[in-house]
This record gives sequence, structure tokens and C-alpha cells, in this order.
Amino acid sequence: MKVVKPESLFWNRGPQAVILLHSYTGTPNDMRALARNLAKANYSVYAPLFRGHGTENVVDILKEGNPARWQEDMEAALSFVQSQGKTPRAIFGLSLGAIFATRALVKHPELQCGGVFGSPLFTTDFTNVRAGFYQYLTWIGHYYQIPETEQEGQRQVVDQLLPQALEAIYQAQQETTSQLTQLQQPYFIGHGQDDVMVPVKAAEKVRQQLPVQQVDFRLYPQAGHVITVNQAREQLISDVLNFLTMHVGV
Repeated sequence: MKVVKPESLFWNRGPQAVILLHSYTGTPNDMRALARNLAKANYSVYAPLFRGHGTENVVDILKEGNPARWQEDMEAALSFVQSQGKTPRAIFGLSLGAIFATRALVKHPELQCGGVFGSPLFTTDFTNVRAGFYQYLTWIGHYYQIPETEQEGQRQVVDQLLPQALEAIYQAQQETTSQLTQLQQPYFIGHGQDDVMVPVKAAEKVRQQLPVQQVDFRLYPQAGHVITVNQAREQLISDVLNFLTMHVGV
């Protein structure tokens, strides 16, 4: 079986650009359906690959990636779409990506709107995130047909590095929540009602903390964490398109 490794995705369409940031154990492929539909609506769309992601060694996420580097990746995404002659108008982030999408909106008031899907802001318990990382390790091992001995070696490294990595993400999350009062743009919050990775109450707290009046808060029934690919996907795409039409237009 030929394995195609994930990479950054760019749809070159109209002059207005939307940036999509993926999750901790995800890749831009999790944003593909949303990006494709935004492109059909004549938005240019860029979904960058965060450093450390998309390889056959899960340890790369822990060794090559960290919040400071992912912050740089977000800034580089803004620069990239500008280098293509596009104007970045909106940014959205899934799970981990929500942290950096929110930071972008605070730091770059020229962005007209943005939002989050399955946002971990105000999450205090990372137990399920930790478990999800080990599930991803197992899945990658099967997908790339990695020998059991090599998988075990990776698991041992993950045991050593993951606690510190999650602490760094928690600190980045805390820093971002402290900036919420500075956010002025219209903000979209999408969350699966059956999300066990990040409880709904975390998303509700984000809505309560935001000073902006134009908050579009959407709960998707019977949907889990990754609402860009699960049964919430079609409704989410429709909701995001409507949100962009209202606040950006084409």
C-alpha cells in the first residue's frame, strides 16, 4: 500500500483567504472537507501542517513541535497567504489549533473574524488528551506497519516526553485565555455535544468570557470531538460558510 504523507494544503481561489489550523494529533487532512467547500465559495484557503506532525514517528510531535514553534507556524501561515497575493480575512482552529487561531485574532486585528472547533481553552483535565495521544501512537503504528519493537521504543519515549509537552500546552492555553478580553472580532464556537476529549462546559466558558457581542455558538448533537470530520461535518460547513458570508463576504 502506498502511503501518502500529509502536507500543508492550499486552495488558490479568490482574493480573500481563510486559514485553518489542525489539532494536536491531527493534520490538515482533518480540514480538507471544510477547506474544499470554502474554496467552492471562492475563498482561498490555507491549512498549514504544524511542525512535528504528519510523520510516521509520533515522537516527532513531542521533539520537533511545541507551542512556541506552532505559534511561529501560525504567523508563517499568515505570511504565506499574503505572499500569494491574498488577504487573510479569517482564521479557525480545531482543538490545539484553537489556541493559535484565538491568538491570531488578538494579535492581528486586521483579521475580520475567526473561531474554534472543539476548543480546549479553559480545559483543566488533560487525561483524555493523554489517552488520545497513545491511541494515535497505536493507530500510526498500524497505518505505517511499524514493527512492534519500534512501536515499543516510541512508546517509551512518549512516556518520558508527553507530560512535559502537555504542561507546555496547558501554559499556552492559560496565556491565551488571559487574552480573551482583548478579542474584538466576531467569533465562531463549534463544539460536539458528546465531546469526551473536551467537555462542553469549556466551550460555554469561552463564550461567557468573550467581550464581543457577535459570538456564534453552535452545539452539534451526538457529535464527538473532531467535528470537521464526524457526523457534524456537513452542518458545521454550512454554519461556517454562513458566518463568513455575514462577516467577510466574497
